[in-house]
Amino acid sequence: MSHETPQRTAVSCIIERPNAEVLICRSANASAGERAWEFPTGLKASEESPEAAIRRVCKKRVGLAISIHTGQPPFVADYEGKLATYRFFLAVADAGKTDVTDYAEVRWVKKGQLCEYDFDKAVAPVVAWFTE
Repeated sequence: MSHETPQRTAVSCIIERPNAEVLICRSANASAGERAWEFPTGLKASEESPEAAIRRVCKKRVGLAISIHTGQPPFVADYEGKLATYRFFLAVADAGKTDVTDYAEVRWVKKGQLCEYDFDKAVAPVVAWFTE
C-alpha cells in the first residue's frame, strides 16, 4: 500500500441558490457510469489559497461568483487518475448566469435529489454527508 503524499490540491464546491437547489456538473470526459456527476472542481495553483482557487474555478468553469460559507477538512482521493488532497467548500451563488464551459452539462437540483445521480467515487461520501 502506498503512503505517498499528494502533490496537488483539488478544490470543489457545493453551490446553493436561495431556492435550496445545488449545482451539479457532468464531466465532458465521463463514459457511461464513470465519473458522471460532480460539483464544480478544479486544481489549485501553487500560489493560490484554496479559497481563491475555488472562486476562480467556479467563475471559469461554470460562470458563477460565489460567497463561501464553510470550508471542510481536507481528505485524499483520486482526481483524474492521480491522488490529490481535496478541499470542499459550501457556498452560495452571488452573481452570474450558469455558463457551461468544460462540462458536458450542468443542472440545478434539490438537495434531496442528489442521491438520484451517479457521482464520482471521490465525491460520493461528500454527497452522503451533505444529504444526511
